[in-house]
Amino acid sequence: MIIRHPRLLALSLFLPLACGDATGGASASAGGSSSGDHGTTAAGTTGGSDPTTTSASGTGGASDTATTGEPGTTTGGSTGDPGTTTAVGSTSSDTTGGALDTFLIGVDVRDVSPSDTQIGKKNIYMGAYGAPYTRGPAQGVHDAIHARTFAFEAEGGGLILTIVDLPGMGNQNTRAIRQKVAAMTGLDEAQIVVATTHSHSAPDMMGLWGGVPGDYRNFINDTVVASMAAAWDARQPGTLRVATGKAPNGNRRDWGFTDDDMIVLDAFDMNGQRLGTLVNFAAHPVVLGEDNKLVSCDYVGYTEGKLGELLGAPAALFNGTLGDASPKVPEGMYADDFAAAQAYGEQLAGIAADLTMTSEPIEPTLVWTHKSWEQTVDNLLFKAAAQLGILQYDFDMVDILNQKVTTQSTYFRLGTRVQGVAFPGESLTRNGLEIKKSMKAPHRMILGNAGDALGYFVPSDEWQTGKNDNYEESVSLGKTAGDNARDNIVPLIVADNPNF
Repeated sequence: MIIRHPRLLALSLFLPLACGDATGGASASAGGSSSGDHGTTAAGTTGGSDPTTTSASGTGGASDTATTGEPGTTTGGSTGDPGTTTAVGSTSSDTTGGALDTFLIGVDVRDVSPSDTQIGKKNIYMGAYGAPYTRGPAQGVHDAIHARTFAFEAEGGGLILTIVDLPGMGNQNTRAIRQKVAAMTGLDEAQIVVATTHSHSAPDMMGLWGGVPGDYRNFINDTVVASMAAAWDARQPGTLRVATGKAPNGNRRDWGFTDDDMIVLDAFDMNGQRLGTLVNFAAHPVVLGEDNKLVSCDYVGYTEGKLGELLGAPAALFNGTLGDASPKVPEGMYADDFAAAQAYGEQLAGIAADLTMTSEPIEPTLVWTHKSWEQTVDNLLFKAAAQLGILQYDFDMVDILNQKVTTQSTYFRLGTRVQGVAFPGESLTRNGLEIKKSMKAPHRMILGNAGDALGYFVPSDEWQTGKNDNYEESVSLGKTAGDNARDNIVPLIVADNPNF
């Protein structure tokens, strides 16, 4: 999340809130929205010919309810005291009756778009551009937004990763989701990662730009829970392959480098049938401008849709070190911003599809660790918004002037080929590259806006250097946030490196 030149007019009013630079204003092209009215009951996507909207990959599919069977035994704690690392390892719900000699993989995709009825109530606000309410409520749904879930289990533990097409989710929502899924699956909360694509044309689940009504917020939360449980329930023996290449993006703080790695994680059943493809790549979803009033995934939806079409299975894009990463739309003339988003999204899909042809197998082991830490909240805007209950965040009050937040990161390793971390916000490029530099695996993933969405994490030596008019600094927890995140995440990686 980003706030452009923020200032307080009063405790109850916040001025320009924005999140990234758009390539231009969006056209008012019409689009259809999902049908039906969403309440608080999660509903799965029905299967069909479109692989990107098929629910719960797995043998016989998965139900919309909690997983069946006996939950495993949790060996690591998810919370603990800030500054402590949980035990390596995890739940291992042994569905084979013995030691696991393959991955167990489940995939699930669910529509979380607002309905026509909800759009008609004019209380679904999109996040990440403008001051609160100034953009106005969403006027329709251009393309559906989803929760896309991948569940992995192997010798050593399990992991559930969900990406939701939203600007972000406050920790009140993500913590509730993780707690419910942990109770349903027997996994530790640290093994359950909820991330957001950061689309600036999706509903505001953070509360900064007008928010969404409670019934729709509950629907999203319940659907994410159901998707994670269904993916875990759908696990079947399979294999994973991975490849890393380069894809075009830019750096809006005018550094001469970016994190332009694209990592593609490909999942197959034991017959070689593709179950799904997970892509990790960094670029702000801001091809659509702040004039756009239609709910959309931005370029991300076009990447996922085209890749699903090319490969015949659900695809998901997890944004990476996205803090100062901008999209790099191909040269050309476009009728509107949606056409530009499509061009960029499909270009990325083509690169990802080509990378799958060069992938290498991953040994069926999984390791995870977790770290929690406290971060002071120095940003006056955040403090005021939290006190007023505007933000969907839990900040701890030290005294009337001082607040802090407990955040966290999960580290995971797949075989000896992939290392990854869930980053609790928008890491700037220099921070992200330093974290990746500490990894020894050939394929290195940073999942941005994962677990928490706490704004920008700026390295202290980059703080207010004049880059991008100090834009990112204005929506950071404070000068120490970037260093604290890096200094707590890197030891998780380094501790595991001797196992290579």
